[in-house]
Amino acid sequence: MSYATTDDGVRLYYEETGSGRLVIFVHEFAGDHWSWEPQLRHFGRRYRTVAFNARGFPPSDVPARPSDYSQARAVDDIKSILDHLGEERAHIVGLSMGGFATLHFGFRHADRALSLCVGGCGSGAELDKRAQFQAQADAMAASILSSGMGALAERYVVGPTRVQFQNHAAVILTP
Repeated sequence: MSYATTDDGVRLYYEETGSGRLVIFVHEFAGDHWSWEPQLRHFGRRYRTVAFNARGFPPSDVPARPSDYSQARAVDDIKSILDHLGEERAHIVGLSMGGFATLHFGFRHADRALSLCVGGCGSGAELDKRAQFQAQADAMAASILSSGMGALAERYVVGPTRVQFQNHAAVILTP
């Protein structure tokens, strides 16, 4: 198993394939490095491709302190992967949570990005909806603590942000 260690001592699990210019894939909240497996297989033919699990997503370390998680840390974690691999610059590709980190990586480290590919990147909430957004995030955290991640996953996969994937799969799987 391959790990990169961040400046605050968190080990991030990653997988890589191919050779050439580096492409780093950054996953969404509901995914992990496996989410990028088809892209690693395809782009690994021409590029050095890497997908990693964000902190909190095993087999990466799962720090216990809430202060060990932030958008800034997510950006720093991309940089830690890049530094660990000994590369000065890379193409960075991110989706949703990973898209937000990718976008902000570009803001903070433009000189380290060959390009950015950002998909489904939201900013959290409009300022006038911040309290509502925080309340929903707090409710989700309380649900995870009381019922576990499995129960959240069962609800999450049928939620409004996931249903399009089910609809897409149904069209593909329908004879």
